[in-house]
Amino acid sequence: MNRENMSIRRGISVALLFLFSVLILNPSNISAQDNIFDLPAIDTVYEPAVKTVLFYKNSPEETLPVLSFSQTDYLQLEFDLLEGSPRELYYSIFHFDQNWNPDELRPEEFLKGFQEEQIMQFASSRKTRIPYIHYQLTLQSELFNLSGNYLICISDRFKNVLFTRRFYLSDNKILVSVKFKDPADASKYRSHQALELAINTNTLNIQNNSKELAVYIFQNGDPNSKVFRNIPNSNIGNLFYFNKTDDILYKGIKEFRHKDIRTLRSTTQDILYWDEKSDYYHCWLLPDESRLYKSYLTDSDINGRFISLNREEANAALESEYILAHFVLNKKEPLEEAVYIYGGITDWQLKPDFLMDYDPTRKAYFASVLVKMGYYNFMYAIKDQNQIPDTSPLEGDWYETENDYNVLIYFRPFGSRYDQLLFVGTFNSNQ
Repeated sequence: MNRENMSIRRGISVALLFLFSVLILNPSNISAQDNIFDLPAIDTVYEPAVKTVLFYKNSPEETLPVLSFSQTDYLQLEFDLLEGSPRELYYSIFHFDQNWNPDELRPEEFLKGFQEEQIMQFASSRKTRIPYIHYQLTLQSELFNLSGNYLICISDRFKNVLFTRRFYLSDNKILVSVKFKDPADASKYRSHQALELAINTNTLNIQNNSKELAVYIFQNGDPNSKVFRNIPNSNIGNLFYFNKTDDILYKGIKEFRHKDIRTLRSTTQDILYWDEKSDYYHCWLLPDESRLYKSYLTDSDINGRFISLNREEANAALESEYILAHFVLNKKEPLEEAVYIYGGITDWQLKPDFLMDYDPTRKAYFASVLVKMGYYNFMYAIKDQNQIPDTSPLEGDWYETENDYNVLIYFRPFGSRYDQLLFVGTFNSNQ
């Protein structure tokens, strides 16, 4: 074989290797992808190294991440990877129907640009005992063509999914009002909150309201609290009323518990003492008591969310430590069901990492959780008979509790291929 032929073959091999690396090893260069997602469309974490996922528009205190076509909106996604060096990470966006099932839309129908892009903004932690990489990503409403339910999926270059998060894009085409009522059922008068809705669809023409219009309500953004209604109790023209007595009824729950872990240099009202051992900062939290039979106390909360905060350092995202927080729930006798820490910190799931162990000698439940310095809301929960998280046995319920209620209105006219999200609004029970 002459030298010229060898050179040609070598050139072809290099070209093929380059093409393989572009298409396979760097998936962000693949411009056409199917809208297929074969994992549950929920907020959850698959990679243990992922911590402190925050997804919000104006503040992490908000109960739902929502964009709107009525103005230029931005969503901010932040998270940490407990690793010493950065990874090549990508985000993908998928569109779903109102029940979080994949719909038949192609990516180019609901997105402007590529369905998958690389995350380019990240930085290493500074002088922390546990090193981590902090990633940031901004999504703006101008990126999208259609309203509805969306899921963002974060994965590495080998297509391993790290975590997923739901978000919403609203058309804001209609008007919705909510009234909070006292329950008519006397047995629930002191423990529940009742809602009534009025929907004004303006000029929107709804032919069959039971099949085209769908109402979803959530308490404090908790997906386990979903209430679905699609048949109004009455309607007059473009006004639809969901006002049947006690039809939309929620347990009042209690104000969320809180733990203030914003400083390493001193204790707070929630911290007994600090300790350092085994390469961790240990935070021993003030023990809690069951609130089932305790009187209701008004307390300011952030409705189950958490915020990364640091009193001593200016850049909390990069300079906050990860600490091992020790939770204690005093209980003279253990419950038959397992007890969990529950809230936004657990993705509103009863996760094994937040399962509490009962110590019969100390008459208390214990759990140790690795968290970033900040301010945390949570509750203690068990699984009810339907395997749904239930806070009532350990927290109790009270009708005066301040709660946020998220109302989502979907519209799917006959022949449409997707569910339009006409409205997303948050209504507070104390306003």
